[in-house]
Amino acid sequence: MKLEVNIPENLNDITLGQYQEFLRIEEPTEEDILKVFLNINIQGLVKIKAADVDTYANHITSLFNNEPDFQNRFDLRGQEFGFIPNLDEITYGENKDVTAYINDWQSMHKAMAVLYRPIINKLAKKYLIEEYEGSHKYSEVMKNMPLGVVMGSMVFFYNLTNDLLKAIPSYLAKQVKKGQMTGAISEENGEAIKKYIHSLKETSEDLKRLQDYPSILA
Repeated sequence: MKLEVNIPENLNDITLGQYQEFLRIEEPTEEDILKVFLNINIQGLVKIKAADVDTYANHITSLFNNEPDFQNRFDLRGQEFGFIPNLDEITYGENKDVTAYINDWQSMHKAMAVLYRPIINKLAKKYLIEEYEGSHKYSEVMKNMPLGVVMGSMVFFYNLTNDLLKAIPSYLAKQVKKGQMTGAISEENGEAIKKYIHSLKETSEDLKRLQDYPSILA
């Protein structure tokens, strides 16, 4: 009896949880690709036509060669989630948590629970999301979110972080020129600025590293 399988057409047909599961496999094989991304067990795998194994594995692998677009909204189990509408107004708690979790794929669901939350009100393209209560509220739910949405948000966050790094020297120079900061910045403020820049650099490097997966099969 031929096994009916659902072949993912793009990264949005793969969940974050599936990708996390796959990355925990030390030396993945084609069998691992099919079992994880087709969501089948070994009993189901042996029913697939031998000629289709390479075809399916190569197709799934090729999906990871494309850079997904940023998506600020997505539907999950009847609930619409939205990206933080204005990152300029991100709270200290949100920023602290997302930078702590976004540097590791195994905690990525927690980072996504910070960046995306249920939409509670919307008007045309504008919307409001739930107030942040901690990543624990939706972190398990986010394991089921589309992987394409995850990767698109990582590219967006990576570009934003790099823009901030580029803007800081110019911003500090302008503040000094305006007289809002003295040439001799206090030791305390100077250390705070250094730590902030260092944190941004680490986040940027981590995001770049996590995006460097041209193929899921070595």
